[in-house]
Amino acid sequence: MMDIKSLRVQSRPINHIAISVSDIDAVVDWYSRVLGFQLIGNIIHIKRAEDPSAGIFQIYPPDLNEVKIAYLATGNGIGFEVFQFVDPAPVTPEKPFEYTRGGFFHICVTDSDPARLAQTMTEAGGRQIGQMVIRVDDECLYVADPWGHVVEILNTSFDRLATAIASDVGI
Repeated sequence: MMDIKSLRVQSRPINHIAISVSDIDAVVDWYSRVLGFQLIGNIIHIKRAEDPSAGIFQIYPPDLNEVKIAYLATGNGIGFEVFQFVDPAPVTPEKPFEYTRGGFFHICVTDSDPARLAQTMTEAGGRQIGQMVIRVDDECLYVADPWGHVVEILNTSFDRLATAIASDVGI
């Protein structure tokens, strides 16, 4: 048996984030117009009846019969993958913003003016969650997109923010 303590673990970069949606066309349009994400190629539509050997059908259970997928590029090259499970259809959460549920919670984008971007997002159908948080020069806002996915907006990098917070609490 290998001693896990002796392994060198490298910090791996995030490759992409994926979300499940009920209307892929509307979501791709919104994230492209509002956040500037760029659609790579076209939206892909895969049906088990037409392509039963497609890779996605090797991953998901046999009850998945139809799916649409879009690949978007963000400003720093992290992928944003959008799935619309057509058959069976996605289940919509009862509450669009359930901060107490387990699992992935939000994505975060960096913008020099979080208030301006939040206004743009709300004017495009999003909903601001809570108030702006300001720590010295750092600003933070949360906005839900029109489908309830939460997007945090920071005007600073993650490492700078985490370092500032850690020093405040004595970590």
